[in-house]
Amino acid sequence: MAESPDLSCEISLERVSFYYPETQQLVFNDLSIELPKGVITLVGQNGTGKSTLLLLAAGILLPVEGTVHLRGIDTRNLREEQERQRHVSFVYQNMEFETEESIGDLLEYVHENGFHETKESDLITELIEICELNRVLGKKTQEVSKGELQRTIVAFSLLYGSKIVMMDEPIFALEEYQKHRIMAFLFDYSQRRDISLFYSVHELDISEKYSDYLLLFHKNGRVELGSTKQLFTRTNIEQAYEVPFVMLKRKEAIYREALRDRSASGSTDPS
Repeated sequence: MAESPDLSCEISLERVSFYYPETQQLVFNDLSIELPKGVITLVGQNGTGKSTLLLLAAGILLPVEGTVHLRGIDTRNLREEQERQRHVSFVYQNMEFETEESIGDLLEYVHENGFHETKESDLITELIEICELNRVLGKKTQEVSKGELQRTIVAFSLLYGSKIVMMDEPIFALEEYQKHRIMAFLFDYSQRRDISLFYSVHELDISEKYSDYLLLFHKNGRVELGSTKQLFTRTNIEQAYEVPFVMLKRKEAIYREALRDRSASGSTDPS
């Protein structure tokens, strides 16, 4: 029998240890943290566990030791994909897939078969406008650009109607104005619809501007949680990245370019 969810805490990790079987190198060791409702951004160097924490929190990966509770439910008990998606929809880094249906038809299908308490056709119209999808509605996912696909996937993730949306580098291929337009919408959507959003991006200005809470990842395995206003300071960011703050913009640009290159070659690199 499922446990009653504690809605004051969306996700809790209790003494979680995790490593990937192929490396046996610990990503997390005895990590305990409670993640509140709201918009949480994950910030830190590549390779510090941001993607892994998202996957554990969503129940896609299971801890080697310890327990993860997703809205009060032990993720080991979420064995059915559809039941997991009722609680959380997940946008993977460099997510790509091919379809026979058009994007317009898929938007309708996802919304109709999602978990919204009431179906709202206006939501599809709103997402088409915000994500600038009018020109791709008649196309298949394999027929659009990387940026167009990313905008489409963002729309899908909201149309599921899950109570939590998790996004791992969902906007790196977008134009600068599109990034801010979509993230501002997601931040507002979270508040209007009472859903939580967890995301990682390699633009510190976006993380600072569009989040309630910050998860700051350090190279030594430490993970800090706090309000963005309190935790997002020049000193804290420099300590986490081990790079002077003035150099981080250049480092972010290099990493985003690497993501685009890996996307073009079909490879990914979890962080």
